[in-house]
Amino acid sequence: MLNKKLVLILCLLNILPGYAVQSDFNQNIVIDANEQKLDIKSNTLTFSGEVEVQQGSLSMQAVKLEVIKADNEEQGQDVLIATGTPAIYRQTLDNGEQLTAEALTIHYQVGARILTLTGQAKLSQPGSHISGEKIEYQLNEQKLVASSKQKSGEKVRTVLTPRKQEE
Repeated sequence: MLNKKLVLILCLLNILPGYAVQSDFNQNIVIDANEQKLDIKSNTLTFSGEVEVQQGSLSMQAVKLEVIKADNEEQGQDVLIATGTPAIYRQTLDNGEQLTAEALTIHYQVGARILTLTGQAKLSQPGSHISGEKIEYQLNEQKLVASSKQKSGEKVRTVLTPRKQEE
């Protein structure tokens, strides 16, 4: 019984993704798309059609991407809002593992490094997979909150893959 509890605790420790490669956040964000529109008044860039975003090992794919630039630090921070069927976010972690997130909408607060996935949200890395209606992951703090709509009857699901014991 004690061994089962120990295995469960070890598996639960593996749920949260590791640290993202910190050097990624010091690199330029490069966006490629079929079309770009600029709304100067709202400080918003809108990209559409096979949108690809790259920042170091961080990448996103979407059908549409809105980039809302903050005028200054007091106003807030830059925000990227990716939509797709689904939109996909990938990043290599410091330990070399791949973090993959997907949802109908991915809201990324660049300065705070907060990733919010809504609509058929999924987050996975080797050893764990989490799905729900909404997942918020704070990349710097390594904190994750997943939720689903209670009315729909859906629940948050976590699948843990046990680590293979070395022989």
